[in-house]
Amino acid sequence: MNNLSHFINKDNDCNKTEHAPSSTMKNNSLQEKYLIFRVKFYKDPEAYGKLYDVYVERIFRFVMFKVKKMEDAEDITAEVFLKSWQYIKESDRKIGNLNALLYRMARNAVIDFYREKRRTDLSLTDQEMFEQIMDDRDVAKEIEDKIAVETVEQYLEELKDEYRDVLILRHVEGFSIDETATIMQKSSSNIRVLLHRATKRLKELMNDHG
Repeated sequence: MNNLSHFINKDNDCNKTEHAPSSTMKNNSLQEKYLIFRVKFYKDPEAYGKLYDVYVERIFRFVMFKVKKMEDAEDITAEVFLKSWQYIKESDRKIGNLNALLYRMARNAVIDFYREKRRTDLSLTDQEMFEQIMDDRDVAKEIEDKIAVETVEQYLEELKDEYRDVLILRHVEGFSIDETATIMQKSSSNIRVLLHRATKRLKELMNDHG
């Protein structure tokens, strides 16, 4: 997993260097393809349950970066997996990358969640998001240059959604440029530009407050 310190220590390199996917990120294994086949053609809930077990923690963690309450994150995660179950069963399209599909569904579900909450305060507080998952992710140890976690959270809060998303997907979740592009439904070249601008903006914010 990439360190949060990359947010401030890397600039152009973060646009060029691809990160090797971990074993859990390899989403085209024969076993996974077989499980998807079982769901698609036999509506096999046990097969889907195995896929769920592989991905649920990662999707929940991603959603927790975006919403304030654990209950909301649980609801959104459940909705994502319900929709993905229905999509795999009913869609005629080939499921080439389940990992990216789930993250894209999760991102869209969070967008829908906040659209429905427009009448309430929609200010995203990354401080609260990080606090709820701090123990599991051990963020403090990931910050190699000892920058206070609260400082990183403060700057993430000031970034616009696309910048925050691309930084989280790339540097926290460890996705490659191409995987991030699939999830955010953009071209790889656009993701490189977006990542460069997000990193530059984060550095500017830290310099302005430093």
